[in-house]
Amino acid sequence: MKKLTLLLLIAISCGFYTGVRAQVNVTSVSEKNDADNFYKMMKEAFPLSFNDPASPRFVFFNKNKNFVFGVGGFVQVQGIYDFNGVPNDNYFTTNTIALKGEQSGGRYGISVGQSRLFFKLVGDTDVGRLVTYMEMEFEGNQSTPILRQAFIKFKGFTIGKTWSTFCDIAAGPATVDEEGPSSEVALRQPQIRYTYDFTDKLEASLALEYVEPSYTEGEFTKYINQRIPDIPVNVKYSFKNGSHLQAGAVLRNMYYKDEIEDKDRIVTGWGASLSGIWQFAKNTFLCFQGVYGKGISNYIQDISGTGLDLVPNATAEGKLKAFGAWGGYIGFSHNWSKVLTSNIMYSYARVLDRYGMPTTSYKYAQYVAANLFWDFSEYGSCAIEYVFGRRNDFNKDYGNASRINTMIQYRF
Repeated sequence: MKKLTLLLLIAISCGFYTGVRAQVNVTSVSEKNDADNFYKMMKEAFPLSFNDPASPRFVFFNKNKNFVFGVGGFVQVQGIYDFNGVPNDNYFTTNTIALKGEQSGGRYGISVGQSRLFFKLVGDTDVGRLVTYMEMEFEGNQSTPILRQAFIKFKGFTIGKTWSTFCDIAAGPATVDEEGPSSEVALRQPQIRYTYDFTDKLEASLALEYVEPSYTEGEFTKYINQRIPDIPVNVKYSFKNGSHLQAGAVLRNMYYKDEIEDKDRIVTGWGASLSGIWQFAKNTFLCFQGVYGKGISNYIQDISGTGLDLVPNATAEGKLKAFGAWGGYIGFSHNWSKVLTSNIMYSYARVLDRYGMPTTSYKYAQYVAANLFWDFSEYGSCAIEYVFGRRNDFNKDYGNASRINTMIQYRF
């Protein structure tokens, strides 16, 4: 099947090239050499997170230069030395830190899983600007590709899979570790989003997003299909110097089966966040985010997918309740020169109560990272980073872990 798919793609590509070779041109683009605005066009329809791919090095364009197609990405090789407690080479996730007395000791690892490949088309149609984008990374079994983003953007609408509207991904700190701060709101999911620009500085977005809640079933409760999408909204104000401030909120309605009364029940979850970037000196930036809510664990990095959206109600059999959680991070970035940047950050994520969970359940975690990035060319970067994490459970057990990350990346 894989061979057949590859042959089909080659045939389509050859046919496309044969049919339009007289009309399609190719050129190299860069931020420094952008006479036709191709680099600027390839940067549209984001904000980018720190480790999202930038503009491709080569683009195809038609005779009128109103449609541009790019294939790009980067190859990234990451080397790690783990002192104890975290099993994944790409993600330093603090909820997976092994507890004291159960840690397996140091180990090293090498990964290319964070390498990316993307396809992007930007063009001016008769009714407005159209952007399509698809991005993959190679973190599947035996480094097979996994879809990260795939969306269409048109007339203020974004339709497809991309960063949640509840996120402020542009305010995330730069880390070699793909997981990043334990409390960061960073989730990609299918959605229909509409963004309205009130002015060139003020915009607001509203979306319907598809996400399966992650909850812990009690003895007399059962997971059932969901019927209402999540509804996130944000308002963002941008300043002239690149700083911005964003307020966000999300409303969730999560269904489960009460087997005692044989009823389908619904629990409403909600969350609020405040985030932004502030340039308080010529070459120094501060980034921050705070988030609080109930039933929103899927949106918080460290506890996403751990069954904490809903948990058993300790005082009512057959009932689940929304789990309260909050967190925040702060980071500083300083540009020592055009090619040398350092970052330092601290993050804290916490659940508010144990409810019906065992005493061995996660209570809170801390995350600290410091790094140095060097852009050795317009397309190449390398970095070194130190990460420390601490996990605490409700029974006061804890575990510490630390890691050294190294990275070399070349973009194409």
